[in-house]
Amino acid sequence: MEQRISMTTLAVPDVAEARRFFEDGLGWQVNAAPSPDVVFFQIIGAVFALYSRDALEREIGQEVTKQTSGAITLAWNARSEEDVDAAFKLAVNAGGKIVKRPEKAFWGGYSSYVEVPGGHLLEIAYNPFWQIEEDGAIKLPPAQ
Repeated sequence: MEQRISMTTLAVPDVAEARRFFEDGLGWQVNAAPSPDVVFFQIIGAVFALYSRDALEREIGQEVTKQTSGAITLAWNARSEEDVDAAFKLAVNAGGKIVKRPEKAFWGGYSSYVEVPGGHLLEIAYNPFWQIEEDGAIKLPPAQ
């Protein structure tokens, strides 16, 4: 199996609310919304989806946890600390709940967290050790 993830999906109680956060609040472009239960965004090298928690439960035939924060986070990496501040403000103005304001991180970067509609965590961070390509793709340094 190739070392990649093709799609990341957030199970949310209200797809329309979460869609408004990403589309209207953050300015992301929806690429497809084949039903009220799902929305797809093209991101660099993959797809990001919002999916109704109820629809996911019907699809897999079992309950999906209502606990959304703590087990996994999404991250948006900026090119500078100033970009983190601007993106954090944009996310909060779009309806994200403040979890952690931007600050210097113990690992040497600059990081913040917001809770997006549906309860998932979005880290907005600057990592001075990672290279961000012109197209926004992350290039990790070689393992040591």
